[in-house]
Amino acid sequence: MGRWRWLVLMGMLGLGACGPESAPSLPEPPDRTGENPLPTTPDGGTPPSEDAGTPDTGAPDAGAPDAGKPDAGAPDAGPPPLEFPPVQSRIPSFDLQIAPEHLAWLEQNPETDETVPVTVVLDGESAPGQLRFRGASTRTLPQKSFKIELDPGYEFADRDHFELLAEWYDSGKLTEKFAVDLYTAMKLPVPRASYVKVSINGQPNGLYVDMEHVGKDYLKHHGLERNASIYRCGHRNCEMTPRPGSYQTDFEKKTNEDTGRADLDTFLAWVNRSDDAEFEAKLERHVDVEAYLGNLAADMLISNNIVEDSRSYWVHEHGKDRWQYVPWDLNNARMLFWRTWAPTDPPIEDRWAQPFTLYDPGVQDLYELRVGERPSQRPTWSVLATRVWDRPALRARMLAKLEAALAGPFSETKANAHIDALWARVSSELASDPYISPEHLARARGFLKQYVRERRAFLQRALQDLKAHGSGALVIREINAGSAGYVELYNRGTATLSLQGYEVTNDLRATTRYALPALTLEPGQTLRLQADGNTAAGPTHLPFTLSRQGGEVGLFNGNLVSSTGKPRLHSPEDVVYYGPLAYGTVYGRKTPASEDFERRPLVP
Repeated sequence: MGRWRWLVLMGMLGLGACGPESAPSLPEPPDRTGENPLPTTPDGGTPPSEDAGTPDTGAPDAGAPDAGKPDAGAPDAGPPPLEFPPVQSRIPSFDLQIAPEHLAWLEQNPETDETVPVTVVLDGESAPGQLRFRGASTRTLPQKSFKIELDPGYEFADRDHFELLAEWYDSGKLTEKFAVDLYTAMKLPVPRASYVKVSINGQPNGLYVDMEHVGKDYLKHHGLERNASIYRCGHRNCEMTPRPGSYQTDFEKKTNEDTGRADLDTFLAWVNRSDDAEFEAKLERHVDVEAYLGNLAADMLISNNIVEDSRSYWVHEHGKDRWQYVPWDLNNARMLFWRTWAPTDPPIEDRWAQPFTLYDPGVQDLYELRVGERPSQRPTWSVLATRVWDRPALRARMLAKLEAALAGPFSETKANAHIDALWARVSSELASDPYISPEHLARARGFLKQYVRERRAFLQRALQDLKAHGSGALVIREINAGSAGYVELYNRGTATLSLQGYEVTNDLRATTRYALPALTLEPGQTLRLQADGNTAAGPTHLPFTLSRQGGEVGLFNGNLVSSTGKPRLHSPEDVVYYGPLAYGTVYGRKTPASEDFERRPLVP
């Protein structure tokens, strides 16, 4: 298996910040008679501030929504500059004191979510708690990641949960920390990350990343409503669809667990079954759009590769009725210098810049890898991210954020300076890490700088094509729903178009679609395809009808194939989402060449 396809396969498993794909049958845990173990849910805790061990003062951190804003009434000095946060001034020391028999039991049962007792000693201060291994694909690696919950009444610097990530796959343990700091520099809501030293029963176990848990403390530390509901994407499921597939798990509610998920169901239904015409206004009203657009731009910078299985979060503030996206697993990126590669392997800088959307070739790669073992597998991508790309104003704002980052923190000058500052802080610790590969470590800093340089060049070359998204000649001009519905195509280009090989579908994840007849369209000409489910009536009759409750229509060029020669399941020529459509009403472009849509009376 080639280097790239191996990377995709490993990314499918997750790199350690998310849990196992399914709950294993648990072996008998070690005897804990007389102990009072805490529940072992997937919840984690909040890590220390950059200077770990210092109590939280209540001030917003660099990644909080209001961080860097001028005081009320102050003259408008424009947006604050995009700057990396300071590198932590010291690296705290964790000693995990675990009874040898309990440690041996964990080693024999690495996939269990049962916990064992631990005494955590942080910079000389101790507290009892419960510990287990964590991660999806990392529990059997030589260097384990840990999830720790302190016993009731104990905490260190306003936190009682710890997510200690070994980052064994990362040759220099720079990727996730650099990514978190980059997202912070872009003023995005992102969990904090700090370096810590870990030892087990006094024996050094290496340098770790302490990643903030997205839970109740996260709401407090990031200035969000304390009663907000937090939802975590299911395994292999950050698609924003109403229900998961058979190979996925559903969203997991992390706070307010006893109040149901009607708010999430309403939100997902709207994302999937609302008009393009109203999409931007309602998105602005109910979603932290600046944060979401910024995340899409940041994902382009780091080549965020497996968003689908990142187990990222959505936070719903009920008072504002507003949703905020919080990313997770930022080491699932092609920016990563895998220690399983040859030390001299170069970075992969050419991952297409529309990750985890219907326009991402990576959708095809994952599908082709998985479908052999899962016949029910369907292409996976984010509905919300795809719809953002299809709205010109939102797309322009997102690309403006990308360009600002390229000129700011992701410039070679600023990025390299921050990489050097991180390296100065951790290089001596990494040199003594018992699990580090010295050959990879010697090149880790240079590898990340090379990635920044080459990724910048790739994105700058791609910008023109990204800005031209949605400008193709053949588009869907109008649709009508119901038993006598139709899909009307339009050639808005300047040349004659053959429809030979083009396909239409009302299911964008379908792997087979209806092939259109070999007709031609002159510039300015339309073709009405009857969506009546009756192909026997002729080649311009589609095998489906369109629901009046809302749906989707896609137009694909079936003449195009994937890199492996398979039918292409991504990058349609055009896509339309529509909401409930009453009898006698059609939905279409305001003008034939427009990107803006409207409802209007049906003209017979």
